[in-house]
Amino acid sequence: KVREWLPLRQEYLDELLRRCGRRAESFDICAECKTSGSCYRCLDCRRPRPLCSACILINHRDAPLHRPEFWNGSYFEPAELSALGLVVELGHDGNQCPDPSPLADILVYHVNGYHKVRVSTCTCTKTHSEPLPAWQQFLRADWFPATTTRPSTAFTFDVLDLFHHLTHQSKANAYDFFHTLHRRTSNAGSCQHPFAHVARLWRHLQQLKWAGRGQDPSGVAATPPGSVTVICPACPQPGKNLPEGWELSPPEKMWLYTLYLMMDANFRCRCKDRGLDDVNMAPGWSYYVEQSRFHEHVARACDREENTCSAEHNAIIKANMRKEGYVASGIGAVLCARHAFFRPNGVGDLHLGEKYVTVTPFPYMDYLVVSTLLGSLMYMLVLSYDVACQYHKNFEKRLREDFVPDMHLDLDDVKVRFVIPKNHISVHGRNHSQYSLNLVPHVGRTYGEGVESSWSHLNPAAMSTREMALATRHEILNDHMSAWNWRKKIELGPFLLRSLRQAAQIAHKQRRLFNEFTATFPPDVVKEWERVIALWNVNPGHGADPYEEPETTTTISKVRLELAKEEAADAAVNPEVLDMSPSVFIQVGLDLEDQQYVLFLHCPLHAHFRFRRSLKLRDAGKTEGELADHLERRNTLARRIRCWAEAQDVYMPAVIQLRVQTNTLLSPSGVDTQGVPPTATNTDTESDGPPIPNPEDASLFLPSALPPHLLVGEHTSRLLNYERRLRLAQLEDSLADIRRLRRILKGISEFKRLNVSGTGNKPNTRVRALYAKFLRKQVRLVARYRAAYCALAKIDADGNWRRTFRELLDSHLTGPGRDDDDVGEGHVEISWIWLAPCSAFSDSDESREYNDSMRAEWARSKARAERWEEEVELLVEEMDRVVKFLEAEASQWRLRADRRVHIFSNPRLPFDIADGVRAFALRQVDIYSALARRFACQWTPLLRTLGRPVKWVEAYYTTAGASTSADGEGLGEDADGSDADEDD
Repeated sequence: KVREWLPLRQEYLDELLRRCGRRAESFDICAECKTSGSCYRCLDCRRPRPLCSACILINHRDAPLHRPEFWNGSYFEPAELSALGLVVELGHDGNQCPDPSPLADILVYHVNGYHKVRVSTCTCTKTHSEPLPAWQQFLRADWFPATTTRPSTAFTFDVLDLFHHLTHQSKANAYDFFHTLHRRTSNAGSCQHPFAHVARLWRHLQQLKWAGRGQDPSGVAATPPGSVTVICPACPQPGKNLPEGWELSPPEKMWLYTLYLMMDANFRCRCKDRGLDDVNMAPGWSYYVEQSRFHEHVARACDREENTCSAEHNAIIKANMRKEGYVASGIGAVLCARHAFFRPNGVGDLHLGEKYVTVTPFPYMDYLVVSTLLGSLMYMLVLSYDVACQYHKNFEKRLREDFVPDMHLDLDDVKVRFVIPKNHISVHGRNHSQYSLNLVPHVGRTYGEGVESSWSHLNPAAMSTREMALATRHEILNDHMSAWNWRKKIELGPFLLRSLRQAAQIAHKQRRLFNEFTATFPPDVVKEWERVIALWNVNPGHGADPYEEPETTTTISKVRLELAKEEAADAAVNPEVLDMSPSVFIQVGLDLEDQQYVLFLHCPLHAHFRFRRSLKLRDAGKTEGELADHLERRNTLARRIRCWAEAQDVYMPAVIQLRVQTNTLLSPSGVDTQGVPPTATNTDTESDGPPIPNPEDASLFLPSALPPHLLVGEHTSRLLNYERRLRLAQLEDSLADIRRLRRILKGISEFKRLNVSGTGNKPNTRVRALYAKFLRKQVRLVARYRAAYCALAKIDADGNWRRTFRELLDSHLTGPGRDDDDVGEGHVEISWIWLAPCSAFSDSDESREYNDSMRAEWARSKARAERWEEEVELLVEEMDRVVKFLEAEASQWRLRADRRVHIFSNPRLPFDIADGVRAFALRQVDIYSALARRFACQWTPLLRTLGRPVKWVEAYYTTAGASTSADGEGLGEDADGSDADEDD
């Protein structure tokens, strides 16, 4: 786009400069009255025509905040309408007052800058029994006066609303915004201003307005705690968005009415101790709790006790941290864990951290939890907290003993579960499965980390709020929390739709993977695992943890001993074969093929270079002892191959002629080793002579490697059948050994993480060398598996063996457990190597060891499938709640419309105010009704596809096609919070 624009750069600049001139107009004659003389133009009118002073005053009688300019013969210079004689008369809707007050010069700030306006107020009694106060006359002109007595500065509603929305989106502060306005008019110097005070009052009034306090007959002073908020429409709220008789639902469905909450602290939202005294205009009305009772509780409940958790979170590291010069070291908050809505009366300041490390009563967070839950009817409560493993201790005792009677929270009939957010639980170590949101039943795919994104919304405002008095800071943060909640509220439609579509797909996939995994274990083993999990879910934290990996018994000395035994067995010289049957002949051939791979991988150069150039290059860098050992192995293998070849000449005489015809050294059985260095059969451009006939490079010409024209005769078919059966056994044995090695590698990694990491280079190098040895063993087994797979693909291309065994890629070599830290637990997919069933279930010690090692993996796979299926159920339930909540909100606003007034019959309320009160309430009815209709129309097609019965589905389905787009237009700017009056 820039390249397209650059050729037009000069023309764009010329057009901008053209605006500074007369734009081909004659400014010597007025365009309306044709009077000659210098004329004016207006920057804010659509067409800047030349007008004389009289005409421009007539045209701007109802636009006193436009910006005129005067042509002085050379250029345009700023002018003021008040200097031209314009007077704004208040009190009579712009009409002339019979008894106006003396003229006063007022400074009015608008979105286009500031203006000096000459104003007269009404002092007559023509329209009222007493003259309206000046501040009220200003408000009726959509100007907000800076003071209530003799105002000399005012701000238009437009500029206040612009700042309100701008600070929600960009976190701009009042100082910067005001000086930006000031410089639009004059870029020379600055001035003192009352804008921050006026913006504070405006913010407070807007919150009251959108909370429906103007429709309450008891008035603003009777505002109940926590009522000036935007609440989560998807959380269970009996009497508003739950079905009638929900408390009588079947036991297996009652978990759907769980209230999920998360708690956290933010140490960036601090406040300096500047000794400022201020008035709190909304004490406890919004998200912040009422301060006096909060401080009394904290002072009363503080005690000290030792922390027993090893996790190092900010919640612990910054606990009891007294920041000198700060009256608040941060804020604590309780939010909806499913959708990250700030909870009413769920926010409070922290003064000494979160009271974690040494203070067990947790007075701050306890008070916030109790305050936000007072009056709530719950069946089950799930609390997510970074240190829930410590917080849950004595929780009910603290609630029972530390709170005054009117704040007693009765949880006797409420099942409370404590969990740790998913990103935090990994640092808590072992024995924390009972706190894992991935494993705890009936939580769906609740994340618990949404509070972090909420902090990212508040933190940019922390730089300005830390300089304020506490009361002002609370009001501003309350306002930002409302803006956050409103944005979350109007985005629930696409969010829940996207979440349900994803959950339905993954739930089906994870259930299928789990069923396939379960089929690989004996039924009695699975039954026992299910019993253990059921007991654990009833009483978590007691008994064997089914989700915890068995303690690894891997030690350096044990692994070294095992390696030494295996190497000794490999080094032993097998007796040469003299006489053998056809089946033994094939079996020995497969053994030789395997030994070729062993010898091939024995030299380190083989494992690191893809092309071997010559024996001299391959053996470079070896000691004499290593070379001697390598040659002995090679000679032994060569003798065995020659002995076996004698039997091959008898059983497969066609191979004699094939060796003569080919005159090349083929790769063993011609298989694709994928990752194993190819043999000398590859063209070596750097070699001067023919390939060197090393025994590990010799082609054995097993029956599967013969050309098709040689695979004839009954004897050859019998040999092929022998090889097919032995290759099948080779596949199964190789896969079992690969799985065993994967478990060993997992144990070594865990051993290194727990015992070696951070202890120095020498121990780390030793463990890495040990890990590399087992990796080389895995490479050998993978090569054996691939050789068997390729051979079977030639012998029996369409056999039933393909249902069990697949092509083995490097990407399949994963598990057990989660290897990639970037993949969440709920998205883990078990590799097929763990899903392939054994040919027969065995009672051997090795089989039992394998089953024990895979118990945790099976339990986690089961939990993944169940959590995703719960998520589908929960999302459908939340969609139902949201629609019911929005419909209930519309009904509530409809009732509010006439609550205060019986509008036209209340003599104490003027008609014009009563009319506005009712009109605003009815406008909210349409906003919430349109939101409900839009969300329902978005969700209905998917719900019908999934076959989910929701009562309102059919009602909204008939209009789903046309209403979705229409509702977006009908909601206008109110629905997305961008309307001039939409602040939440």
